[in-house]
Amino acid sequence: MPLTRALVLYRPRLPGQRAQAIQVVHAAEALARRGVEVTLLADRGAPGASPSDALRALGLRAPAGLDLRIAPVAHSGLAGLWFRAELARWWGGPPGLVIARDKRRLAAALRRHGRGGHRILLETHELDSALAAEAGQDPAPWRALEAGLLPQLDGLITNCGGTLAAWEAAHDLGALPRVVAHNAVHPARLRQGLPVDPVARVVGSLAAAKGPGLLARAAPRSPLPIEVIGPVAPLPGLRVRPPLPYPEVPAALGTARVLLLPLGTGLFARALTSPLKLWELLATDRPIVAPDLPSLREAAAGAALHWHRPGDPDDLARAITDAAEAPPRAPRVRSWDDRLDGLGPLLGLR
Repeated sequence: MPLTRALVLYRPRLPGQRAQAIQVVHAAEALARRGVEVTLLADRGAPGASPSDALRALGLRAPAGLDLRIAPVAHSGLAGLWFRAELARWWGGPPGLVIARDKRRLAAALRRHGRGGHRILLETHELDSALAAEAGQDPAPWRALEAGLLPQLDGLITNCGGTLAAWEAAHDLGALPRVVAHNAVHPARLRQGLPVDPVARVVGSLAAAKGPGLLARAAPRSPLPIEVIGPVAPLPGLRVRPPLPYPEVPAALGTARVLLLPLGTGLFARALTSPLKLWELLATDRPIVAPDLPSLREAAAGAALHWHRPGDPDDLARAITDAAEAPPRAPRVRSWDDRLDGLGPLLGLR
């Protein structure tokens, strides 16, 4: 039966530009443009903001089939009651497809409502039990949640090969259909041929796990000033500028002499990520410097990046030097429609 109705089970805070929100909204919008009636329930990120405001903040307009609903209140408890009521309303409708990014909420929905005749897909960008073990926490509750969901799934979508391999090593997936679906970028984010600022630039959040200290240690050896546009504590040697609205990010990327993709060295960085930011960087003609990690090698798929040894400030400075002398590269745009094409058979698209 062709897919006509889908629920994206996640609660992004909208308007917002966290990577998870960007990914979920763009994936839902692409699916709706294929003629599917897509419902996405979101928490409220700003008073008075409408679904149109939330989409506009991400450079999108709602296609006819996208039913984006934002909680009427910001209070977490009241928003939770609203979410459960809206979820129950959707679940009680005709059979459709559930694409869940939230394992706990999926488990709760299945306990309350059963399968309801719906096809259930889990989209996972991590293996929580492995991350908990790495952090010195008890992985058993996460492992039980993962194992409990698997028999109820009709398919598994992972963000990269490393995530799929981790699930296969931790659980018996049997004949469960599974697909690797890397992230993507909207074609309108393409930038090339812009005037160039003589900086090595990071645009976006730079949490402690992504190594801002490494950038600071590399700064004295870098041939270019290292500039961070985003939320980060001031560090000696780094230029720091305030975060930009999402629509302004492509220009900041497209005008840097060199683009930097900081990433940590833990399990998530090594094996479980296909960074949304990588696809934004690839959609420019700017040289890109990134740590030489298996996850990035897989996602970049042969793109000519300037790799450096993870955690090594001297080698990072060397890679920036090489990139600063490199010519523009050919942009690569992997669109959300491209991603959807790879998921078509699993989703049941025409």
